[in-house]
Amino acid sequence: MDDTPGPQDPAAEPAAPPAGGTADLVVAFVPGVMPGKWFFRWRDRNPVRVLAERPLEADGWQDELAAGRAHACFVRLPAHPRTGVDDLTALRERYRAVELYAEQQVVVLPRDHELTLLDEVPVAELVHEVLLQDSATLPERHRLRSPEAVAADAPPPVRHARDAVELVAAGLGLVVVPMSLARLHHRKDLVHRVVPDAAAVPVALVWPQDLPAEQEELVQDFVGVVRGRGLNSSRGGAAATSRSAEDRPPSGGKQPRASSSRRGGQPPQGARRAGGPRGGARGGRGGPQGGRRTGGRGRR
Repeated sequence: MDDTPGPQDPAAEPAAPPAGGTADLVVAFVPGVMPGKWFFRWRDRNPVRVLAERPLEADGWQDELAAGRAHACFVRLPAHPRTGVDDLTALRERYRAVELYAEQQVVVLPRDHELTLLDEVPVAELVHEVLLQDSATLPERHRLRSPEAVAADAPPPVRHARDAVELVAAGLGLVVVPMSLARLHHRKDLVHRVVPDAAAVPVALVWPQDLPAEQEELVQDFVGVVRGRGLNSSRGGAAATSRSAEDRPPSGGKQPRASSSRRGGQPPQGARRAGGPRGGARGGRGGPQGGRRTGGRGRR
């Protein structure tokens, strides 16, 4: 199931001119992927360069790269790739590709559905539910069902995630999608729950193997930004200006601790204020911490 309009969809975006007309680097991305922070950081490192963002209205990233409308693209890979066909190894035979992270899958539910009582919805809970997608997209569920039940499946011809979400809202069934797509197509009458035992969906940055040297250097610098590579890295040469160390956050995302020297008459380390010993319960909290529900669900 696609997550965007197909090529013959009237809402599909018309063809754009080749990349590089006014931009030094054009990066496309499929729906749900949110690369804004990386665009910001790359522009901060390359203030004299122009980076163009290209959201894809159609899930045709291969056409975008082949036509030169984008230099690189954020794409989703199959959760269950076929070895040598559509896995990362096969992809790298035709493109350069860097796997970045993996998305959890979630099930989209009507707000009043009984499965919303659960914090997480295991695949076993979906065995008897109507899913608005091909059973091959969730083989974990397929293996738990009888041949008769599989043969009786007749999901509607839904091509795009947003169309499936509309059908969920209409009460026709449920759909399992990457979490970012559930958030992208969020509605007030729907909720989503993580499916913990469903395979994660990899997200990768892909670009052609035969880019011109200048664009290849810019893409490599962008890859460095995405992967947290330092400005002085051997592949960070595309940056036009250097950035001082104080402008870069520490690697762990935490601010450095203040100096241990005591100033302004502060008490020494061993001193305590009046009012009793330190320690004890914080903020008056008590009782066990919250967690997943352990009680049974209501009968259907």
